[in-house]
Amino acid sequence: MDYSEESERSQELAELKAWLERRISELQSELERLKAVVKYVDEALAKSSFKRADALVARRALEQQPPAGPEERPTLRTVRSRAGKTLATVTFTADVARFVLSPEIQLMRDHRPFSSFLLRKVLDGFVAQDQEMVSKGYFDQDQAFSYEVTYEGDVVRQIEVRNYRNEARLREIISALRWTLETAPA
Repeated sequence: MDYSEESERSQELAELKAWLERRISELQSELERLKAVVKYVDEALAKSSFKRADALVARRALEQQPPAGPEERPTLRTVRSRAGKTLATVTFTADVARFVLSPEIQLMRDHRPFSSFLLRKVLDGFVAQDQEMVSKGYFDQDQAFSYEVTYEGDVVRQIEVRNYRNEARLREIISALRWTLETAPA
């Protein structure tokens, strides 16, 4: 590369950097304006309803849940690996999902993806989210997400999840369980 090509390339890089810096500044300015608008909307909502917007959204989501009735029948779903092997069965209603692992799955209590990913990151993450909602008064403690694991010795046999509340959460749990079980030794 000769001097003129190097100089031209340096010039292009300098122009690109200047454009990026201007764009970052514009976006930061826009972000500040958007934050100000959110603040004004929250203030307007507070004057009219005494609730912040996120509280209203959370309350509306809870109100839109179908009521669980005594006549509600559980739904059965099979969790399969990508290869088609049955990993677990899920029986669920609007409030409770019960995951029963296939007998040939030997998922141990201390298996890292189970303990650190499925329990701590996914399920305990939902517990923490709901506890925050409870502390803010969005719903009662008995409506908060919870779970219980049943072991046979050190082998996981069943996971019961209560108050998962929506299909998206259930799908996320099923997906996380599938990944965990696919990594477990057979």
